[in-house]
This record gives sequence, structure tokens and C-alpha cells, in this order.
Amino acid sequence: MTTADIVRNKTQLRFEGADIPVYVARPGRAAQPSGPAQPPGPAQPPGPAQPSGSPPITVMIYGAIWSVTPHIENLCDRLAASGFGAIAPCLFRDRGIPSRAAPPEVLAQTFVDFDDARCIRDLRATAHAARRGEFGFDAGRLVPVGFCLGGRFAHYMAAFDNTLAGAVNFYGRLRFARQDNKPFLPAEVTGLIEVPYLGHFAQFDSLIPLDDVEELRAALQSRGVPGRIEIYPGARHGFVDPERPTEHNPEAAARAWAATIDFLKELSAR
Repeated sequence: MTTADIVRNKTQLRFEGADIPVYVARPGRAAQPSGPAQPPGPAQPPGPAQPSGSPPITVMIYGAIWSVTPHIENLCDRLAASGFGAIAPCLFRDRGIPSRAAPPEVLAQTFVDFDDARCIRDLRATAHAARRGEFGFDAGRLVPVGFCLGGRFAHYMAAFDNTLAGAVNFYGRLRFARQDNKPFLPAEVTGLIEVPYLGHFAQFDSLIPLDDVEELRAALQSRGVPGRIEIYPGARHGFVDPERPTEHNPEAAARAWAATIDFLKELSAR
């Protein structure tokens, strides 16, 4: 299947008086995940819609601090072309999203101001809506896949929802200063995770010390949680995103994406 064979649309989920923007992509016809993994890259124009298929797995993809960017939409399209459903909710309820050109101090303040508990409620509501078929297809089992800010919430969802098929964390922070709108840290809830877990982290990351990554690895291994933690030599935080040219590492990105597709196929076969 190619990106010409998928169905994509933009919709909204009404929750707590807010309209949460959601990007949706799914196979245009019944398909099982197959074929080689494709590294992130430009998507092709959509073709005519085919009768909808029901994917065995739907990925809830959570973007970084810029939310649902063209890069995130592209990854959704590629997941759908690989036979998976993909649902990307805006983590900000479409308010207060920094621009790509925002300086580091603005990004830091955005992190401080971000309400983790509110976001978790939104993502739980999105998962419930997906399970009810409210995005236009039978979603099958759900797997959160998140990047940076979104990686943190993929970790939280794995801890708080043991009905998920698995979870993938791309360089989501594990420890940071506690504050009122961040009442718990990802590292503190790792002990609740029971679902298969795949973590992708950079060798050089000022936000995620390798000691934190090794703590995560040890905590999962100590309880026999299936999955693995990968560290990419030479890579920096944000290495998957081609819209971040100073951090983007095409080789590491391709390896991490291929490993993610393989992980999703393994989950599909369970």
C-alpha cells in the first residue's frame, strides 16, 4: 500500500467545552501491516478513497511542543500506508502552540505552563473516542507513539492504561522540576507500566541524561516488561524531525522508524 491508498481527514473532538483538533489517517482498504518500513519523508498526494479497512492497530501519535506539524501528519500518512490507523490529537487544544521560530526561552516557558493533568484527560478522551469508532473506522487496539513532549505522554498513557497494545517513547523527558501543573514525573510512574514498551533516546540530549534512560531500562527489565530501550550514538534530541535541521539525524531517524514499524507489526501479531 502507498500513501495514495489511504484516507485522511482533519476533525475535532469535543471535550470539556473545548474542540480538540485531530488529524486522522487510515488504510483506504482492508490491509494487514506488510512491506519494508519507510523512513520519514515527504508524503504523496492523496488518491481516491477506497472502502475502509479496519487496522489491527491504531497509533495515537503525539507531537512535540509544536503539536501536529506537517511532519507529524506525514508520519500518520506513512503509518496508514503501512496498514495501521493513525490519530494525532493536538496536545494544546489549539491554543498556546509556539511557532517553529520561537527562541529557547519561549519553548522553556511553554513547557512550564503546560498542564499535564489536562493533557492526560484529553488523551484519554481521544482514546475512548477511537475505541467507540468516532474517527470513522474501527481502530482495533491502540498504541501511543510520542515525540519529545508527546513522548512523555506516551509514557504516561502506558502507565495509566494497561489495555493499550503497547507504547513508543521518542525522547520524552523522564525527570524535571515538579510543579503544580506537573504533579508527578514520568520516572515516578514507570512502575505502573505493564504493556510492551519501545524507547528511542539520543546519545547527546541536554534534557534527558543517559542515567535517566538507564533507570527506565532497569525499571522495565526488573519487572519483565517486554520491549527494549534504544540509544542512538551521535544523535541529539529531536533527531527524527526533518523540520529541525540542526538536530535531524537521517540515519538514526530511519533506524528508529524501522524499529517502530517492526514493533507495531509484532504487536499486531499478538
